[in-house]
Amino acid sequence: MLYDVGKIDAFYNGVRGQMVAKLLRQDLSSIWIPSKTASNLAVGFPFYFFPESMICPVLMPVEIGGMAWAYEQEIYTAIIDSKSWPLESDSMDCILISHALEFIPNHHRFLMEAGRVLKSAGKLILMVPHRRGLWSRAETTPFGHGTPFSKGQIFRLLKNTGLNPEKCVRSLFLPPFADKLPEAVSNQIEIVGEHLLQLLGGVLIVEATKMVYAEPKKNRATTKARLFASVKSQSAYSSSE
Repeated sequence: MLYDVGKIDAFYNGVRGQMVAKLLRQDLSSIWIPSKTASNLAVGFPFYFFPESMICPVLMPVEIGGMAWAYEQEIYTAIIDSKSWPLESDSMDCILISHALEFIPNHHRFLMEAGRVLKSAGKLILMVPHRRGLWSRAETTPFGHGTPFSKGQIFRLLKNTGLNPEKCVRSLFLPPFADKLPEAVSNQIEIVGEHLLQLLGGVLIVEATKMVYAEPKKNRATTKARLFASVKSQSAYSSSE
């Protein structure tokens, strides 16, 4: 495995990870407020980004491994093949993907599965390391492993898999060593970065919807011509020999 769930979980249990989770959760909430009446799904390692009291199934690609996540004695996680999700087509209103795409060798096939599972006009929320950010170079964090993306790269990838990118929020402007700075200084850096360093955020949070194509109208004249096209007569018992 490139970077397994044990290491990701250990990172978020530390001081720096808790700081990162808080900032990402805040920015995620600005574009995603999950409905309790909708069918929601999470893929990857999303546990530190969920809104309070939210419960939904979590699929963990074999590339990062799996871990149990229980609520009221029920397990909500399962390990999956990243190229074949064990879900019906058009079954989910919203999918959150975090700490997953960057570790998957076949990005296209993975996102094709996400599109297959989404309902028509369903929503995909994707969190990935930003190629231009400092965090993609921090190997002591999950963001420094796997494949980071630029905004252009992730938008092209989504469009090529039938998903329409609608919004991109840059997040995590703190430097990777922010846990060693006083909290007041860290907060100030994040505020300044949000306004002045938009190209350097460590994480991209992208919102996309499933493209729905209308069936083209059939030309009546063409249809009639096809229906009454002449057919070469041939005996039912004729032989080509």
